[in-house]
Amino acid sequence: MNYSQKRTLVGRVIYIALTLMAVTVLCVTMFTFFGGSKRNDPPDNPVTGSGESTPAPSRPDKETDAGTGGPVTDRPAGNLPPESDIPTNVPPAKDWSKLKVMMPVEGRVYKRHDLVNAVYSLTMNDYRIHQGIDLSCAEGAEVFSCAYGTVKAVGNDPFMGRCIVIDHGDGLVSYYKNLSEGVAEGISEGATVYAGQKIGTVGESAIIEISDDPHLHFELLLNDKPIDPLTMLDYKEPASDADSDS
Repeated sequence: MNYSQKRTLVGRVIYIALTLMAVTVLCVTMFTFFGGSKRNDPPDNPVTGSGESTPAPSRPDKETDAGTGGPVTDRPAGNLPPESDIPTNVPPAKDWSKLKVMMPVEGRVYKRHDLVNAVYSLTMNDYRIHQGIDLSCAEGAEVFSCAYGTVKAVGNDPFMGRCIVIDHGDGLVSYYKNLSEGVAEGISEGATVYAGQKIGTVGESAIIEISDDPHLHFELLLNDKPIDPLTMLDYKEPASDADSDS
């Protein structure tokens, strides 16, 4: 092969090589362009076996909780218990104006409650308001709690002597005064008592009522205000001697 033939052959090889390179570059460029464009297009909905397209998941209306992944709910302020722990059967407060309490002692009312008209005091020889009622009975007569409650105090009043105070809840508190020194077994501050439970006995410890016959001085306070115990006591005035004779 002479020089002219060799030169022609080399030229053809170079031409073919350049052509292949150009085709390769063109293919790579077209693949890159169309492939990138395809990735930017929204994905088609996959087709289910039934021929229906599966809808894309919708965006939740509320923000999600970072801790649980669930929807954020309105949380009440403060450390409140779950709704399942809140009792729904709590009874309403007692309306004491419509309820009756037991007589604290077997006796007869001989000095009534009066916050307006002063009542004469035999011991003090003057007139003064009377916050409770006096129930005439024998000294040593048993005294009972007028209703279920908790003993609030057991002590001595400088004027009314030995006293027991019982809290019956919902604003009602009863006071038993002019008691003897000893109290019934189990009666102490904080003790629970039931209606009709013995709490003590009648004495003569009330200095400002010492001239009166033996009696229990009984008071009721509703929402810190003294009320007439007869409006709540299950009390019937005993028949007089004249009535019994007739």
